[in-house]
Amino acid sequence: MAMHMPHSRLNAAERDLQHSFRKSRVFNGLLMAVAVLAIYLPIRELPDRRHLPDRSVPLNFQPIALPPVAPFRLAGAWVMTADDPRFGGLSALAGDRKRFIAVSDLGAVLRFDPPSANRPRVNISDLAEGPGPVGLKTSRDAESLVRDPRGRGWWIGYEQRHSLWLYDDSFRHARAALAIDRSDWWRNRGVETLVSHGDGLLALAENGREAIRIDGAGLHEAKLQAGWDVADAARAPDGSAWLLLRTKGRKGITQAIAPLIPSGANFRIGEAWPLPKAAFDNYEGMVIRPLPGGGWRFWLVTDDGHRFKARTLLVALDLEP
Repeated sequence: MAMHMPHSRLNAAERDLQHSFRKSRVFNGLLMAVAVLAIYLPIRELPDRRHLPDRSVPLNFQPIALPPVAPFRLAGAWVMTADDPRFGGLSALAGDRKRFIAVSDLGAVLRFDPPSANRPRVNISDLAEGPGPVGLKTSRDAESLVRDPRGRGWWIGYEQRHSLWLYDDSFRHARAALAIDRSDWWRNRGVETLVSHGDGLLALAENGREAIRIDGAGLHEAKLQAGWDVADAARAPDGSAWLLLRTKGRKGITQAIAPLIPSGANFRIGEAWPLPKAAFDNYEGMVIRPLPGGGWRFWLVTDDGHRFKARTLLVALDLEP
């Protein structure tokens, strides 16, 4: 026999259910708001740290799943962890033979093995020389990295104190420094990426609107039409340049990859292809390597930003010919 709840009791039950649902939505909304605000936490709000000695520690790779996004094929995705307080905040990525090099926004250089290594390790060292005192967060906010096209070492671009520094291969000694005096740039919105450009460099501002060509004759300002923020750049095996793009909103971070196209003396981007990610994953480094059978592999690393709900990921995406 069917049983019927009195109308008044039914309304009360519905009201309780709706109230609980509203409370759940408010709570989840507050969590989302806190997480989004954490994305915009400036580096200067993080604590300074003391200089630490060089270390080599095991690097752990935990495989994870990411949704497929055409035209890429997901070749692998891993959460990376290591027992060192400097592991995190990775802001740029480069290839170094069979290993990777990354720099962090707290002034560390990390050389690490790929997931295929038998016993992966990461070598971590502080940038002892740079724009200001070592350990001070605003003087070691490294955001970009590229090998010097003339074989003199590595260039690192800094935010907060907008400048480019050339280091030897060990990153122990600075060989040259170039100040970029831009009073209209925010402290944490300067040169976000460096890419080789002939025998010089191309520096791209995070705002996606400005580029600076750097050669023996000096600095030459140009315009960039990206429509996104710029997170990193890399040269592909065929010599083309590709940008790692980013935009932030209420629901997290959206990212894409697009080719960089010269347009007279200026630059624009081609078609942007979206990247597979979770809402708060923040890709900040990219390397492009050839595949044995043709095509390219895009290696991407995320910046956990020392922030809530963020991860340090290494992701491999294959682009077939």
